[in-house]
Amino acid sequence: MKILICDALNSKVLEELHSLGECIDISSSESKEKDLVEEIKDAEIVVVRSSTKLTKEIIEKGDCLKIIARCGVGVDNIDIEYAKSQNIKVTNSPSANLNSVVELTVALIIGAARKISLSDSHLKNGKWDRKEFIGMELSGKQLGIVGFGKAGRLVSKIMKSFGMTIAFHDPYIQDWDGPEKRLELDELLITSDVISIHVIKTKETVNLISQEKLDLLKNSAILVNTSRGGVVDEDYLVELLKLNKIFGAGLDVYSEEPPKNLDNFVDINLITTPHIGASTNEAQLKAGIDTVENIKKILAGDDSVAL
Repeated sequence: MKILICDALNSKVLEELHSLGECIDISSSESKEKDLVEEIKDAEIVVVRSSTKLTKEIIEKGDCLKIIARCGVGVDNIDIEYAKSQNIKVTNSPSANLNSVVELTVALIIGAARKISLSDSHLKNGKWDRKEFIGMELSGKQLGIVGFGKAGRLVSKIMKSFGMTIAFHDPYIQDWDGPEKRLELDELLITSDVISIHVIKTKETVNLISQEKLDLLKNSAILVNTSRGGVVDEDYLVELLKLNKIFGAGLDVYSEEPPKNLDNFVDINLITTPHIGASTNEAQLKAGIDTVENIKKILAGDDSVAL
């Protein structure tokens, strides 16, 4: 089989894929878009992470394509419905990145609460005006989690150890008897001191935290998004930060990646990272190994791992 590798993978994962067939790796190609169009024509398996976009126009060029494997959680970079219509199996590794994304989420919450990025730049510029960096204790505050799946629940577990109380909004959870409060979205945004977003990108979640929703936040609130870009109105979030109408924010994902409005990010309590939630050696390895195992299962006739 011909296996087309579109994005950088762990070396152990590459070894596993080489054992399955002939691997063509275009992940570091300077003409990647052109190579993708050419190489997908006779590829039977395509392996991607989040960078490569597999649109209908790209997928339909894959005359021999049987499997699209996503090393990671989100599949909004793949036209799944078209792939399914062509009997192409799509699989992902939804739990592999969990710990890494959650740990980054916690880091962004703490960083915004203590203005770590701003104070770091301040000190490195030779300044020592500590009164500019009065922070916020997390103990006794309410953490509002939007999307209470595996990631949201793990963030909840960790932040309880800081003394935070937990509320969540998730329309897919109707009956709940746990200690966390289940709230409608508006009430969660109005009452929470910290809001953490953990949703997949769908038609329903695009601009979920819109300008109207952001206006509901407390002036002392922190908002963190490590899920998907386009879920939060980032431009308006930055405007609120500039006007000191919210306390701080942390973003790992953006509507456009890389973002272009970088000048607006300066001198506000906004911590930004370049979509690195899953960028740890452990997560990369686990996502890759899980993906290889999924490919093997599908090849053996087990479609339970296909979306």
